[in-house]
Amino acid sequence: MDSISSRGIILNSREYKDKDRLVSVLSKDHGLITICAKGCGKQGSKNAFMSIPFMVIDFVCSISHGYYYLKDGSIVENNSGIMNSLESLTTASHFAECLMDSSLPSENSREAYELAAYAFYSIATRPQDYKVLYSAFNWRLLTIVGFTIIYEDIDPKLRYRPGMSGGDIRYDNSGISGRAVQALNFFATCSLAELFAVKLTDDIADELKAFTHDYLCTQFDKEYDALSVLEDLNN
Repeated sequence: MDSISSRGIILNSREYKDKDRLVSVLSKDHGLITICAKGCGKQGSKNAFMSIPFMVIDFVCSISHGYYYLKDGSIVENNSGIMNSLESLTTASHFAECLMDSSLPSENSREAYELAAYAFYSIATRPQDYKVLYSAFNWRLLTIVGFTIIYEDIDPKLRYRPGMSGGDIRYDNSGISGRAVQALNFFATCSLAELFAVKLTDDIADELKAFTHDYLCTQFDKEYDALSVLEDLNN
């Protein structure tokens, strides 16, 4: 029986049979995999942490007939701050949903893992910046899967409407600001450490949150509404 050991991030955990769990893990070395964690739903189980999303873990799995079975695991970063605010929890849920929906080429899985590690840690520690983190994550994930371009010759004083197909941009007074477009270019090209340290004004953060949401929904052909609960509360 083959086995693997790696580091990964728990994106989702769901009940399977009686006390078992099927755990979706974005791994550093093997991309998105589903691990069967036997008995982790039992009281006092040493692997009970496999039921909790958004943690960074080290794990060892056996492989049998193409299925992964947990042999051992430990917590590296619990990202517990995510559970302390509604902003963090809803944004982290959005991150996890998008990562599970992404069809990531194997050569891009490590970059996606690194993006996720920065994203979950950042939202756990900086919930007040959730709009910026949401936008930065959206655009960088779209860049990883090949759905964005770099917009050339952008005047920060003008307004633009980037095409939802990803290949065109035009002047439009009802579009997003040139500074917001410049931020998109930054999101696509900067280091991940810079990506989640960026500071934006509230108006640009609002522009980017709305635009990257619409663009993401178009490219993935799905309506992402994890943050709608925050909008309902604000209204």
